[in-house]
Amino acid sequence: MTCILRTAIIALGLFALGLAVPARAETCAVRAGSATGVTRDFAEYESFLIIRQVTGNWPFETDRFSKPTYTCSQDGALWTCRAVAKVCKS
Repeated sequence: MTCILRTAIIALGLFALGLAVPARAETCAVRAGSATGVTRDFAEYESFLIIRQVTGNWPFETDRFSKPTYTCSQDGALWTCRAVAKVCKS
């Protein structure tokens, strides 16, 4: 048996195994985090970081996130932001 034929048979077998494995359902949930900072950018960053931390995605992201939306307000010299994002585990 030639090397090319052997490789083709192995690839076909792996492809067939892939078809037999049922796909896992992806579960998604909306999560929110809130933080206060001296600048708006810092408050936004920290509020999204809260979401990453409570979902187990800090310091390494293992899930997928939608682009977060921010709602911010200024109180004197401080900014408070609330981030909302969809987190999907596969």
